[in-house]
Amino acid sequence: MITLIQTNQQLFSLVSLLLLVIIVLWILQYAIIGYAGRVFKKALQYWLRFEQYFGLSKRLLLLKISYPKLYNFFWQRLHVQHFQGLPLTLLFLVMGYTLALFVGLVEDVVNADSIVAIDYWVSQQMSLLSGSSVVNFFIPITSLASTPITCLIVFLTALLCWRINQRYLLIGLLIAIIGSTAFTFLSKMLFHRQRPVDILLFERTYSFPSGHATATMAMYGFIAYMAIRFSQSFARQVRILVFTVFFSILVGLSRVLLNEHYLSDVLGGYLVGLLWLTVAISVTEWLTARHNINWQLDWSTAQLYQIRFSVVAVLISTIIYAAIYQFPLLV
Repeated sequence: MITLIQTNQQLFSLVSLLLLVIIVLWILQYAIIGYAGRVFKKALQYWLRFEQYFGLSKRLLLLKISYPKLYNFFWQRLHVQHFQGLPLTLLFLVMGYTLALFVGLVEDVVNADSIVAIDYWVSQQMSLLSGSSVVNFFIPITSLASTPITCLIVFLTALLCWRINQRYLLIGLLIAIIGSTAFTFLSKMLFHRQRPVDILLFERTYSFPSGHATATMAMYGFIAYMAIRFSQSFARQVRILVFTVFFSILVGLSRVLLNEHYLSDVLGGYLVGLLWLTVAISVTEWLTARHNINWQLDWSTAQLYQIRFSVVAVLISTIIYAAIYQFPLLV
C-alpha cells in the first residue's frame, strides 16, 4: 500500500485534496442549515441595538445638528430595512476587499514573490499526471467553462428569463459576463504572462488571469444566485451555494491539472469573477428594490421542464464539445 502511494504520490495528493474539500463543504453545509438561522437572528438583534445605542449618542447628535446632510448619508448606509442601507454597504465592502486582494495578487505575480515559486512547483507536480486517466475526467469539467458552452448557457438562461417574464434579470447576467470577460481580456493584454511549459491543451491567449475561473465565478455564480433567490427553502439555498463552490473548485483545479494555468492565474480569475458577480448582484438587488424583479414565482410544469431540458442540453453539448474539440488538442 505504501509503495502504491509513493509511486502515485501526485494522484494520491489530488484525491486526498478533493476528499478534504468534500468533507469540509459537507460539514459546512449542515452547520449552516442547522445554526445559521439562529446566528443571523442574534446578529440582527445586536445590530438593531447597536443602531439604537449610537442613535442616542451625544457625539452623533452633535454631528447631526452640525452636519445634517453628512450625518443622514452615513446613517442611511447602516439601516437594514432597505437595500440602499447596510446590504449595499456590505456589497461595496466585498467589492473593495476583492479588488484589493486582486491588486495584491498582481503585485506578487509581477514581483515574482513566493507565490510564483509555488506556481512553478504545482505546475511541475501536475506535469507528472499528464499520462494519468484523471486527465480524461477533468477535460469535460474544464469544457463546462469554455466559450461555446458559456454562450449556450447564456442563451438558455436568457430564454428562461424571457419565458418567466423576468427580463431585468438579464441586466445582471450581462454585467457579470461582459464585465468579467472584458476585465480578463484587458488583464491578459496588460500582463502578457506566458502559460506553463507543460500545457496539455494548446491555447493561444495569455495566462493571467484564468478566463475559465473567471467565467465560472461570474456566470455560474450569478445563475446560482438566481436559483437561490427563486428558491423558498433555506436548506435548498445552502445546498445550491455549496454545490456551486465545489463546482468552481473543480473547474479551477482542472485548469491547474491540465497545466493550462498556474495556481495564481486561477486565484486571479476567481477574484475577477467575484468582483463582477458582486457588481451584478448589487444591480439586480437594486432592480428588485424598485420592484422590477419578482422572485416569488409559481413555476409551471412547462417552465420546470425547460430548466431540466436546458441542463441536459448543456451536459450533452459539453460532452460533444470535449470529444470533438478538446480531446484532439491534447499535446
